[in-house]
Amino acid sequence: MNRRLYTGLLVPLVAFILLCAIFIGAGSCLFKHTPQVSAAECLAQGAETAISESDDLSSVERLATALPQDGNTVLLGGYPIGINIHPQGVIITSRVGVVTKNGVVTPLEGIEIFSGDLLCSINGIQVRSSSDIQKILSDSSGDVVITVSHAGIRSNYTVTPAVDSVNGERKLGIMLQDGISGIGTLTFVDSRGRYGALGHPVKDAYGNTVEPETGNIYPAMIKGVIPGEKGKAGELQGVYSKETGDIGDIDTDNIFGIFGEYTGSTSNLIEIQVGERESVQPGKAYIYSTLYGTKPRLYEIEIIKAERQNSPMDKSMVIRVTDRKLLAMAGGIVQGMSGSPIIQNGKLVGAVTHVLIDDPTKGYGIYAEWMMNR
Repeated sequence: MNRRLYTGLLVPLVAFILLCAIFIGAGSCLFKHTPQVSAAECLAQGAETAISESDDLSSVERLATALPQDGNTVLLGGYPIGINIHPQGVIITSRVGVVTKNGVVTPLEGIEIFSGDLLCSINGIQVRSSSDIQKILSDSSGDVVITVSHAGIRSNYTVTPAVDSVNGERKLGIMLQDGISGIGTLTFVDSRGRYGALGHPVKDAYGNTVEPETGNIYPAMIKGVIPGEKGKAGELQGVYSKETGDIGDIDTDNIFGIFGEYTGSTSNLIEIQVGERESVQPGKAYIYSTLYGTKPRLYEIEIIKAERQNSPMDKSMVIRVTDRKLLAMAGGIVQGMSGSPIIQNGKLVGAVTHVLIDDPTKGYGIYAEWMMNR
């Protein structure tokens, strides 16, 4: 009786233990291997498994070396940068009156000067900041000749400065902006040590492309994201400090991005082949971007349309964000992601440039080929 009872209890107990062992073993396997799926494997197998942030560097390395390196290669960006650029003059934001002993005087009244124009020089002396203007005016007397650039055309005007009744300083009665600062994304560093970033020009608040007199890029950190929504673009909230030292200068600003000599460390940058524009096809791709901190990661996108462009132009591609994590964090493409590399078939094929305001999951990209040798 006891033996039959013991046998009856033992058989189901053993079966239960074996079932538990199988279940626990399978769970360990899934837990261990799922975060280790590389981007190259996802690309080849069409896997939907998310790539962990800690494994992203090795993943993009495998992705970049998935095909033979038989063409032009660059070092891949994806890292956030702070941008500080000074135009060839100072930006005129508005005209203001100067309080003199004879009342309020507006020295530039009647002169066709508009917000966004550049004050380039006074009496032939180049100005780069508000302090330059004050020094030139204090060292002169009587009328002065100012040179103003409007839409790239320079004109000279004779102006009588007004004397401020409070401090006695000679003034032109204008509000000024010395330079422009912002956050963007590094796209690549080429074999010559020149970098490309943004994929579109830096513009002032009045829509004018800034012709740089001087400028630099700095390492930046992303502190958060304001998600985009229909009718309103989101943005990356980033910070940078000039005290950390720059990692490159800015000598070119045009429709293809900003460019200059790169002087930062390249130890964390991965070599990748540049894909020709003819190779870009509608379908699955990735962007390499930083949504938090300083380290980029891969996000899946779909190239909806690849334009057949025979000469350098912007808006080469239409893309759609399909990555669930990127959609959850940012709602799609946001400001500050400009310049984020676009990777397809293991090659750098372009950079993110614009978001569609009516649908932040979609945006434009520019072919990497058009950004080369700038």
